[in-house]
Amino acid sequence: IAVSHHFLSQYQDLRCSEDIKQSVVVTMGTFQDLVAEKCGEYFERFRRQTFVTPKSYLSFIDSYKLVYTEKIAHVGTLASLCKLMEAEQSVSQLSEELLVKEKELAVASQRADQVLQEVTAKAQARARPQVNSDGMFDVLVLQDSITEEVVELLAPYLHMDDYNMETAKRICGNVAGLCSWTQAMVDFFSINKEVLPLKANLAMQEARLLVAQAELTKAQEELDAKQLELDAVQALYDAAMKEKQDLEDDAQACRRKMANARALIDGLGGEKVRWTDSSAGFQTQIKHLVGDVLLATGFLSYAGPFNQEYRSLLLTLWRKEMEKLLPFSPVNLNVIGLLVDNATVSEWNLQGLPSDDLSIQNDPQGQGKTWIQNRERDQQLQVRR
Repeated sequence: IAVSHHFLSQYQDLRCSEDIKQSVVVTMGTFQDLVAEKCGEYFERFRRQTFVTPKSYLSFIDSYKLVYTEKIAHVGTLASLCKLMEAEQSVSQLSEELLVKEKELAVASQRADQVLQEVTAKAQARARPQVNSDGMFDVLVLQDSITEEVVELLAPYLHMDDYNMETAKRICGNVAGLCSWTQAMVDFFSINKEVLPLKANLAMQEARLLVAQAELTKAQEELDAKQLELDAVQALYDAAMKEKQDLEDDAQACRRKMANARALIDGLGGEKVRWTDSSAGFQTQIKHLVGDVLLATGFLSYAGPFNQEYRSLLLTLWRKEMEKLLPFSPVNLNVIGLLVDNATVSEWNLQGLPSDDLSIQNDPQGQGKTWIQNRERDQQLQVRR
């Protein structure tokens, strides 16, 4: 039991409860014990020595996992095929769903077109900033106290030979400073006459700039508001188009399902009745596989050394033990049928192998050797002893 628990604890393919899985672990140990008992009895009756070994038990566990995985996959595939048969019943339902989806799609398309028109209208009504460039402002420019009259009065003095800095310094230092200042003021007045218009123009342009900046700020605010409005409408349009696309995708998927369902129904043809009849039994078959595979792989691992009587006896004893713990097929299980399909057995028979159960189960009395020799005779098989 510890050994089987070790090897099955990580095996995830079993389609059963944890209690049933634990029962499989325990029953494996029971199988080994029952075979060990029958080995002694078999020797007493037929004087033929048979043994069970640790290798037999490990082979039993490995075979169980291998065969169960194969069988559950096979039955699962058949069950999936039967589920596909339900497509016929869903075609009418899909048709009704498609009608609803196409109506919804028409409404969504109309709504999307309407929203698109709104977006177009909003996009053409963006704010256009208008700047009033005609605004003129009277600028009051403060002038210096020196006037043109004063400059005219100073002119005769400025042209005198001794009205200069050197002569003035010789007379009086203060007079020299005054002389220099009057000369500088005249020069300033001359230059300032050219600068004053420029100052006035600068003040006017600065005033215009302030007006333009105010207009620009206002226009930018209007533009931002329009952009927000446009973004909101664009979002509505995007949502409407997404809804339309989703409905279109949904409707297209529905159409594909209907086409696939019809193709499946047409392709199955006469198989339809057989699949329908078989589908009800697949779930039961999956449930019974836990015990059926245990019997079959126990037979594979232990029955070889025994004759047909003891092989049947072992199967009977194992079934008795399993009745208390595990689900399995209630009718006598055909071990051969579980492990190999009828087509393969028929092929063996066509190739000259015996058709009785014992011969199908193994290779008694060297029949396999004779079969190989006959099969390969045309290929010039040579036998060496």
